[in-house]
Amino acid sequence: HFGRLDVLINNHGASITTPSLNLSPNGWRAVVGINLDGTFFCSKAAARQFIAQGGGGSIINISSTAGVHGSPTMLPYGAAKAGVVNLTISQAGEWGEHGIRVNCIAPGPIDTEGAAPRVWPNPKVKKAVADSRALQRFGRVEEIAYPCIFLASEASSYVTGALLIVDGGIGPRAIAG
Repeated sequence: HFGRLDVLINNHGASITTPSLNLSPNGWRAVVGINLDGTFFCSKAAARQFIAQGGGGSIINISSTAGVHGSPTMLPYGAAKAGVVNLTISQAGEWGEHGIRVNCIAPGPIDTEGAAPRVWPNPKVKKAVADSRALQRFGRVEEIAYPCIFLASEASSYVTGALLIVDGGIGPRAIAG
């Protein structure tokens, strides 16, 4: 629409909640394909466009704290999101010479319609998750959008290959796993 591409935010994901011993090969491939392959191929396309435009640009990958700490019963999701963190660091090193910045945000529990019934299916679980945060609450969608705005802007012109964990902190009643 504006004749050029300046920012890509890779904000897609999918998960299967099941013990890994019950996970099928197709389930594994689907989750890794959406979370890791999708990020790679979208980033690659954006980088080509940035280079064709003469360089510069910002890629922001959305990972998850599951990619930093792991996630029992969401094994392919956690593994793929860890791959997104590594992909971010690797692409930042490779594309920095073109002025392309690649950074990653790892959100913790964010209160979204899509995640709620799957990840915290009842009030007791939801309260335990909120209590596990130092700030004693879930994050809001805009609390992920604001760091994206920073990473997309010139205010972060010397930031690349960074991982920003946005999870409300680990509280004294943190849940193991």
